[in-house]
Amino acid sequence: MRNLFNFIIRNSHWLLAALLVAFSFYLVFTHNSYQRSVYLTSANQVTGWFYSLSRDVTSFFHLKKNNQLLLERSAELEKQILALKDRINILTAVDSSEVNAFVSDSVPMPQFGYIPAEVVNLSFSGVNNFITISKGSQHGIKPDMGVISTGGVVGVVSVVSPNFSVVIPVINPKFRLSARLKNSENYGSVSWDGTSIGEAQLQELPKHEDFHKGDTVMTSFSRIFPRNTIIGFVSSEGQSKDDNFNTFNIQLATNFYTLQDVLVIDDTYYEEQKQLEETLQE
Repeated sequence: MRNLFNFIIRNSHWLLAALLVAFSFYLVFTHNSYQRSVYLTSANQVTGWFYSLSRDVTSFFHLKKNNQLLLERSAELEKQILALKDRINILTAVDSSEVNAFVSDSVPMPQFGYIPAEVVNLSFSGVNNFITISKGSQHGIKPDMGVISTGGVVGVVSVVSPNFSVVIPVINPKFRLSARLKNSENYGSVSWDGTSIGEAQLQELPKHEDFHKGDTVMTSFSRIFPRNTIIGFVSSEGQSKDDNFNTFNIQLATNFYTLQDVLVIDDTYYEEQKQLEETLQE
C-alpha cells in the first residue's frame, strides 16, 4: 500500500494532467453538438469494427464444424441422387405398352451409401502415394471401399484400423479402374504412369475410338464405384504400348494438392457380388 501511495505522490502531476484532459474532452463533447456527433460516429465505427472482427474469429473456429455438416449433407444428397437415377432407369425401362399402374411409386433403396471423412495425411513421395483418412472400422469402413471427393474419384481403401484408413489413390501405380469416355460404350482402364500428380492415363481403348480434348472420363464396370462417376477429362493423346489401342492422358477431376474431405462409398451389395463371383474360382 505504501508503494502505491509513493507512486501516486511521485506521479501526481501526470495524473492531474490526465484528469484535466479527460475533463476537458468531457466538456467539449457534452456542450458542442458537432464534436459530440463526430465522437459518436467514430465510436460506432470502432465498435462495428470490433464486432466484425469478433464475428470473423467466431466463424473461423466454427469453420471445421460447418464443413463437416456440409460434407454429411453432400453424402446424403449423393445417396438421394443415385436413388432417383435408379428410379428413372426403372421407369424408362418399362415398355410403353405395359400398364404403369403396376410400377411401384416408392423410391427403391439405393445400392450405395456414403461415409464422410477428413484427410489427415497425404503422402506424395515418389510413386508409393497414399492418403490417410479420419474414419476406420468402427465407423463402417472396410478394405476395398471406393473413395470419392466432390470432384471425382479419389482411390480405394487399402488398410483399416479402428479410427483410421489408408487409401490407395488414383496416383499410385497399384491403382486400376475400368473406365470409358462419356459418349462411348467402349471401355478401357485408368492407371497412373508416375509422371504427374494431376494427370493419369486411360488405356486399352479401341484404335477407332473418337475423342476430343475435354471429353469426360467416367467409371464403367466396377464393384466399388457407382457407374458413371467422373474420373477426369481428356487432355491429350498419350503413348500407347499396343498399336491396336489408344491411350489418352486425362486431367484428374480430384485436385490432390487441396484435398481435405472425402466420401467413402458403402456398397450394400458388395459382399453378395464378391461371394458369388468367387464361387467360380473354387
